[in-house]
Amino acid sequence: MPDVFNSKTFNNKKMMDLKLISLFFVVAVGLFTSGLVQAKNAAGDVLRVTGRATLTSSDGQIRSVKKGSEIKSTDIVSTSARSYVRMKMKDDTFIMVRPDSRMVIDDFKYNKKKPKENRGFFSLLKGGFRAVTGLIKNKKRYRYNTSVATIGIRGTEFSVRVCAFDCYDIDPVPANGLFLEVIDHDVVVTTHAGEFVFTKGQFAYVAGQDSPAVLLDNVPDIFDQSPIPIADPTGCGE
Repeated sequence: MPDVFNSKTFNNKKMMDLKLISLFFVVAVGLFTSGLVQAKNAAGDVLRVTGRATLTSSDGQIRSVKKGSEIKSTDIVSTSARSYVRMKMKDDTFIMVRPDSRMVIDDFKYNKKKPKENRGFFSLLKGGFRAVTGLIKNKKRYRYNTSVATIGIRGTEFSVRVCAFDCYDIDPVPANGLFLEVIDHDVVVTTHAGEFVFTKGQFAYVAGQDSPAVLLDNVPDIFDQSPIPIADPTGCGE
């Protein structure tokens, strides 16, 4: 008479082993796929944080920023008072976000093997930043949006700050609008009034969306009293 109990036990154990193997495979595939998605959405990394800052993802999750934090497309970078965040994007763009600022990484992609797909779109919701542009050179696929104007690049370094009744750290308090400093090469500022090009060493001001960008004769107080630190760490000995 066959040992039915042992046969059933063996079959049950075999089925259990197969289920465990299948589960392991599903989990492994899920983790691998998740890793690919995260890598695909990766836009850059945080190089340095001074003070306190957060990253807000598209689903509303808020996480603290620290050195090495990964930045993804659609993330919002927010800095507190007296706080700075230095970021390095995948195309070697460097961005320094100043205190009391909010910047959205709207859409960023860099693949040196597929240059036609490369793009970098950012939005400054509040405050200011300093940037050194990287390897994405197509000005039609790389820009910074603000509430006042859109900033295009031509392989450049520049600083921007937007005042909206919140630049009280400057004395006297400056007018509302966008202030621009071109540190190297050229910057294209676009408003409803047209396109305006500024070059190395120039300062500009835009009062509003319908206003032209005007060249300033002198360094504005906003950059003289509260300059934004260098974005590229190689420029400050780091």
